Amino acid sequence: MKKILSADDDPVVQQFVSAILNENGYEVYTATDGEQAVAQAKAVLPDLMILDLIMPYRDGYEVLRLLREAPETRAIPVIILSAKSKEEDIIRGLEGGADDFIIKPFNALELVARVRKVLARPK
Repeated sequence: MKKILSADDDPVVQQFVSAILNENGYEVYTATDGEQAVAQAKAVLPDLMILDLIMPYRDGYEVLRLLREAPETRAIPVIILSAKSKEEDIIRGLEGGADDFIIKPFNALELVARVRKVLARPK
């Protein structure tokens, strides 16, 4: 079973994402702020991370930077899931090392399709 770490400080979004991924056969771990996200990524070593940009303690850009700098988390694929929808936010996320970017509000089927696509890529 593939492990996915979902990092989002909004409990409603977190519950929705977790439910969708659980229903599709993924083992879901959660983090509610940037500090937890980095710690969980290092502890769990998920197959994929879904990362919000706006979180307490460390924002998603900083979490992504820290993941890409650490040898043990460098290769974890990351999908940004954020309400930040400006072109510069998307470009900054992708250039920072994200594998995909989904804008909130999002469609559950699209999320699952993008998760499957990223997980299917050769490592």
